Amino acid sequence: MRQLLMMVFAGAGILSLSGCMTASQYEEILNSWVGSSEQSLIESWGPPSSHYISGNTKYLTYSSQGSMTIPGTQPTYQSTVIGNQIYTNSYGGTAPTTINLSCQQTFTVENGYIKSWSYKGNNCY
Repeated sequence: MRQLLMMVFAGAGILSLSGCMTASQYEEILNSWVGSSEQSLIESWGPPSSHYISGNTKYLTYSSQGSMTIPGTQPTYQSTVIGNQIYTNSYGGTAPTTINLSCQQTFTVENGYIKSWSYKGNNCY
């Protein structure tokens, strides 16, 4: 179990290192849309994955998902000779681990203009 947790944390580190953007840089991009028209957002990002309307407020949600697999590690083998027999045992090693990736960005639109945003997920930036 400990090895699995270490692999998950290592995988999260790999994800962090592979991306060029920080959370604050990503949030600056989202902030740049506040005050822009809904039409401008749709022209740039394409149609949203879903939307919801409540009174004069519209929520546009863009979703993405995928996965990545972190390869396992090979076990260590130790052979012991007893008489004319060789016995080999394996120690350690881990199985590959798949991590699900997702991001959901929601823009709040009032009177045709973006008022705020939110995001959640482990693969937004």
